[in-house]
Amino acid sequence: MTLPEAFTEQTRALMGSALYERLCAALAQEPPVSIRTNAAKLRGRVAGGEPVPWCSGGFYIAGRPAFTFDPLLHAGWYYVQEASSMFIARVLRQHVHEAALVLDLCAAPGGKSTCALGALPPGSALLCNEPVRQRAAVLAENIQKWGRPEVVVTNNLPEDYARSGLMFDVVLCDVPCSGEGMFRKDEGAIGEWSQQNVARCAALQRQIVSSAWQCLRPGGLLVYSTCTFNAIENEENVAWICSELGAELLPVSCDEAWGISGSLSPALPGPAYRFIPGLTRGEGLFMATMRKGGGDEPCLPGPRRRERREAKPGKGSQAAEWLLRPDGFDTFTVADSIVAVPKRIASAYEAAARRLRVVHAGVTLGTAKGRDVVPSQSLALSTELRREAFPCVELPYTEAIAYLRREQLALPGGTPRGFVLVSYCGAPLGFVKNIGARANNLYPQEWRIKSTHTPAEGERPAVIATT
Repeated sequence: MTLPEAFTEQTRALMGSALYERLCAALAQEPPVSIRTNAAKLRGRVAGGEPVPWCSGGFYIAGRPAFTFDPLLHAGWYYVQEASSMFIARVLRQHVHEAALVLDLCAAPGGKSTCALGALPPGSALLCNEPVRQRAAVLAENIQKWGRPEVVVTNNLPEDYARSGLMFDVVLCDVPCSGEGMFRKDEGAIGEWSQQNVARCAALQRQIVSSAWQCLRPGGLLVYSTCTFNAIENEENVAWICSELGAELLPVSCDEAWGISGSLSPALPGPAYRFIPGLTRGEGLFMATMRKGGGDEPCLPGPRRRERREAKPGKGSQAAEWLLRPDGFDTFTVADSIVAVPKRIASAYEAAARRLRVVHAGVTLGTAKGRDVVPSQSLALSTELRREAFPCVELPYTEAIAYLRREQLALPGGTPRGFVLVSYCGAPLGFVKNIGARANNLYPQEWRIKSTHTPAEGERPAVIATT
C-alpha cells in the first residue's frame, strides 16, 4: 500500500513515528471482520465468534464468508459492521437513560442506526436520514430488514432538518469525511485523498453540525464521529463545536486493554476517542460526545396530534390484524400503502411527513389492490409480524436463495392458496402468492440477489449456528 506523501507527513507529525509505524504495519494486514446480531430476532449463536468488548451483540468472526449468500443476513438476524463503529452502543448506554427521540443525520447504510436501536432505552424512537437518494433507499432496506418499528427514514439535507422545527434528545453526526480510516478496506479512498479534500470535508462537517445543533434540544446529546485520522476533521472540529456552539465534552468509560486512544492534538484537551489500527482491533474511527447546555425536558412523549391520516376502516383494520399488538399502532394511508406507526412516535412521524421527505416509517403493512391488501416485505421482516396470520412454508437453503433472487418457487402440495410467508431456519424471508400451479414471488425487485451463483454445501456461509 502506497500512501500519499502529504498524508504520511501529516499523520506522522500527529501520531509520532512509533505510533505511525504501528498504523502502517496494521494497514498492510487483512482487516478484521465483525458482525452485530439482532437481539430481537436471533435464534441461535454466532459460530466461533469472539465478542467485541464495547458492544453487546458484536462479534469478530474468522475470515470473510460470502455474506450475500446467507439468507439469515437478508432476514435481519445480523448486520455486517466494522467493530470500531459499534462504539456508539457504549456511548448511548452510558449517557442515555430514558426514552429518547434520536436523529441519525447521516445514516446510510444503517450500521450506526441499527446499533443505536439496540442500545437505546425502551420507548425510544429513531429518525434516520440520508441526503443522497440512492443511499437513502439502501438505508430504508437495511432498516426494514432489522425489523424494529420505531423508526422513520428520511431523504433530506441537514439544513432541511434545521428548518423543520423538529427537536431531538440525541443527534448522531457520523459526518462525510476524507476516509483515511478506510484506507485498508478501500484503496479507492487513497486515490481520492488530498489536503484540499480534507479542508473541504472539514468545512462541510461544520455546516452539518451547525444544522444538527439547531435540532438538538437544550440538555441534549450530540455524538460526532468520522472515519479519518487527521486532527483537522477531528479534534479541531470538536474544539470549534465547543467554542462556537457552547458544547460540553463528556467522557465515556473504556477499558485500557481495548487500546482506544484519546485526543492527539493540543487543540482538544478534553475526552475524545480514537480507534487506530495497530492499537485497536478495527478500522480508523474518531468519536466525541457532547452535551448542549440548557434544560432537560425530553422530546418524548410528544404532544397529542390534532390530525390523523388513518387508513380507511376496512383495509386498515384488516391489515393491522397482521401485527402482534395492533392496539399499539396508528395506521395511515400513504399513496396506496397502509403504514402502521407505533402510537408513541406517531406525533414525530406526522411532523416528519409534513416537513420532510419520508422514505419509510414504522411497518408498511401492505398495498391496496382492488379489494385485497398485498402484504409487504416490511411486514414480513418486522419483529411485530403475527406469523399465525399467514400460512408458512419453510424453505431449504437452495430454495431460499432462489427466493432471494426473486425466482418462482414450487410450494409443497397442500399449501393454501393466497399469500404465504416463506422462511429459512425459522426466519421469515418474505411473501409469495400461491396460485396453485406456481407461486408468484413478492420479494422486492430492487433487493434481489443479482448473482446466479449458488454455493455448494461446503461453501455456504455459516455465520449463525441454528442447531
